Amino acid sequence: MKKHTARALVGLAVALTVLSGCVSAKYLVGGWEAGTIAVLPVRNQSADVAWEKFARAVMVENLIRYGYEVVDIDEVDARLDDLGITEGGQLETVTLAEMAQVIQADSFLYGDILEAKRVMIGIYFNKKFTANFKVYDVASEELKWEDERTSKEQKVVLSPVEMGKEVGKQFALEMTSDLIYKALDSHPLIQHIRAVVHTSARTLP
Repeated sequence: MKKHTARALVGLAVALTVLSGCVSAKYLVGGWEAGTIAVLPVRNQSADVAWEKFARAVMVENLIRYGYEVVDIDEVDARLDDLGITEGGQLETVTLAEMAQVIQADSFLYGDILEAKRVMIGIYFNKKFTANFKVYDVASEELKWEDERTSKEQKVVLSPVEMGKEVGKQFALEMTSDLIYKALDSHPLIQHIRAVVHTSARTLP
């Protein structure tokens, strides 16, 4: 019976995808509305700079879809450049008040990528993406909303053929430029980035 079960499993690729909330959405002040939102460059604690670009673009995409008024990213970046800010990791060098002097918005949305990884060990393929988002009211400089989400996938590849395909696919993705990733919507973690950002954006007031 055990041998029969083992044979039945050969050739399968078993995958489990989970979306969880490490920190449920927090509304720190009732009755508050975000108004016009400036989505700031995402701070990134992972090794791949592409993820922060995708996470920010997907957040803007979702906010617009849900009817929020969003300041154009190019405009935000141009104003931040005047302050010497070119990436999310530099946001701590300026105060919210200083940014408010050059960026016209009611709220600032900060994003932090806490973990972004894809690991292949033998027959196991693991992917995980965790991000935290916060919105500050510009007038009061108060934190009004926060949410943190994780999307992860665990895949067990039992077939040599499927394993070869998976390895080839991962290699192809590694060799693809950021521009093509965005055009083809084929970044290795794009589904998990979308799941995390989409879920967080839905909880905004």
